[in-house]
Amino acid sequence: MKAIVNTSKLTFRLQEIPDGESNGQIAIGEAEFELDDEVSLKKADVEVNFYKTDHFVQVKFGVQADVNFICDRTLKPFLYTAEGSYQILFEPNPVEESETEEAAVRQIPADDLLLNIEKEVRDTIMLNLPIRKIHPDLLDSDGKPKKFETKSFGPPIDEEKRIDPRWEKLKKLK
Repeated sequence: MKAIVNTSKLTFRLQEIPDGESNGQIAIGEAEFELDDEVSLKKADVEVNFYKTDHFVQVKFGVQADVNFICDRTLKPFLYTAEGSYQILFEPNPVEESETEEAAVRQIPADDLLLNIEKEVRDTIMLNLPIRKIHPDLLDSDGKPKKFETKSFGPPIDEEKRIDPRWEKLKKLK
């Protein structure tokens, strides 16, 4: 297997990809990749595998990203590791481009012959982030959120004795 040289971090020249199988490792730092307003990337490692023939180029990648979050409950910052994989089939002929959660089919751009997978890497990271961002301190051993404790202040109130005086006067009107 040969290593791949990339032009920018996630853009590859079609002519530089050797025929057959090849792979490469890409390290992405926090200043090189922007995810979202609420989520910032600390670092990401992308393993890219290529399979090139005369008829297509298949790109499979796996990504492991460390992401900075702010806890939804406590507003404390914490680090979360997201992992995911995706594959893209690039074809030189005009094709109907399609996309699913695991794979996509794209046409190779005829004007510049560059394969850019930045959007797919970003989407893979974002789709593997949890909806609720809860600090690990608030999770039990199974990874589920711990229940909140409810505290009351002052003497306990008996629900039966607590009747609105206006309601009492309405009952007397019967």
